[in-house]
Amino acid sequence: MHALEALGAGPHRFRAIANRTDLDDSTVHRRLLRLHQAELCDRPRFGHWELRPATGAMAELPPGLVHPSRAPVRGATLLLEGIHRRTRQVVLLHTYSPLNGERVCISAAGTSHPRFRRELALTPGAVDRLRHAPLHCDAPGLAMLANLAGQDVPLRDDLRRIRSAQVAVTGSPLPGWSLVSAPLRRLPGAPAAPGAEPRVVGAISILAPDLTQGNAHVAYGTMLRNAVQAVLHNSVAATRPLASASRAA
Repeated sequence: MHALEALGAGPHRFRAIANRTDLDDSTVHRRLLRLHQAELCDRPRFGHWELRPATGAMAELPPGLVHPSRAPVRGATLLLEGIHRRTRQVVLLHTYSPLNGERVCISAAGTSHPRFRRELALTPGAVDRLRHAPLHCDAPGLAMLANLAGQDVPLRDDLRRIRSAQVAVTGSPLPGWSLVSAPLRRLPGAPAAPGAEPRVVGAISILAPDLTQGNAHVAYGTMLRNAVQAVLHNSVAATRPLASASRAA
């Protein structure tokens, strides 16, 4: 995906894409197929690949999906919009409450999709469970739970695997849909706080029908990890001028 992003909009020959990587041709081709199966890129003609173009992402949210006590975060909204444009799937951002051990939805994108709206309407309680639920219930909570404990604290096997992969995949409150989630150490737009970083502050998730599984889940997980790393990098970069100014003073 990094090679396609570097080449920019429009279709690109396989050779041009492969030359942007350090991988052998078969690995590049396999990864492009994964991106295609996850609907992250298109194959307009033989031997050419391109990132899926942007589409409109945000619309009026389903009533009750986002917790009313949580103010929207501008940086988070932009991040979710970007992921939705690439995947055409619903994207959710959860934080957690240390008081009751629940994950809480604070932002979402792609929720205007007719199939998603129909499934919500046909599944009693789904909106409530997407908005808030105990951490152990599904992927967003498990992604956070696996990273809340210290490195020396013993974990269950499933949480240890999630911490190692930095991705969790489970079913969702919508029958026939899956959640692919990655933990966030810092909310988008929040400044870095060296020496005081929490282990995790939230989780970003792609909610997709189960027909997009297997390789698609792998591609979604990779995309979310890259998005999380970009959030950390951008936050650090934004604080460097402040740190330099402090030293100069």
